Amino acid sequence: MMKVYFIRHGRTLANVTYTYAGFTDTPLSEEGVRLLEEQRAAGGYPDTDGLDVYTSGLSRTKDTLRILFGNVPHSVDPDFREMNFGIFEGHSYEELKDRADYQEWISGDHMSRVCPGGESGTMMTERALKALDRVLEKGRDALIVTHGGVIATIFLHYFPDTELNWYEIQPVNGEGYLFEFGEDRSVRWSKIPVPVKDPARA
Repeated sequence: MMKVYFIRHGRTLANVTYTYAGFTDTPLSEEGVRLLEEQRAAGGYPDTDGLDVYTSGLSRTKDTLRILFGNVPHSVDPDFREMNFGIFEGHSYEELKDRADYQEWISGDHMSRVCPGGESGTMMTERALKALDRVLEKGRDALIVTHGGVIATIFLHYFPDTELNWYEIQPVNGEGYLFEFGEDRSVRWSKIPVPVKDPARA
C-alpha cells in the first residue's frame, strides 16, 4: 500500500478576494501564516521521515511546507501548479464580470474551454496526473503540497461518482487528503490532518 498525502497551501489574499492567481506567485497572507501555525500546533499531520516531498514551486506551497513541517528538503514539480488562468490572472470576478471574453469562458464547459492565454481544466488535469504518475512510479510514500484545483481534479479522476461537488472536494487551506494506492491501483481516501484526541477526554 503506497501512501500519498496531498495538502493545499495556506490562505493567500487572492483566496479571500476571489482573485484568479493560478500561475501567479502570490504569497501567503498574514492570516494564512497564523492559521497554518495554529493548524500545526493542533497536530494530525504525517511525519515526513521516509516520505518523498514535493511542492509546485510557488512560494505559497513552499512556505506552507516550511510552516507545517519545518525546513524539509523537497523536490519541485511545476506540473503540480494550479490552473493557468491566462489573461484573467490577477483579476477578480468583480473586475472581469463585464468583459465579453470572460463571460464567454465562464458560461461554457470549464473543463474543456481554454482561458485566453492560459489553459483549460482538462489541460491542468492531464499535467497534474502525469506529475502524480511520476511520483507513483517511484513506489515511495510521498507528501505533495499543492493547490485546491489540482487536488480536486485528482480526487475526481479517482472518484468520479462522488456525490461531493467541486467546492466540497477542495480542502480548506492547510488541509487535504491521504490517498492510499493498492498494488492493483485501487484507491481509498481519508482527510488530513487527522483529528488528534484530547488525552484529557480519553
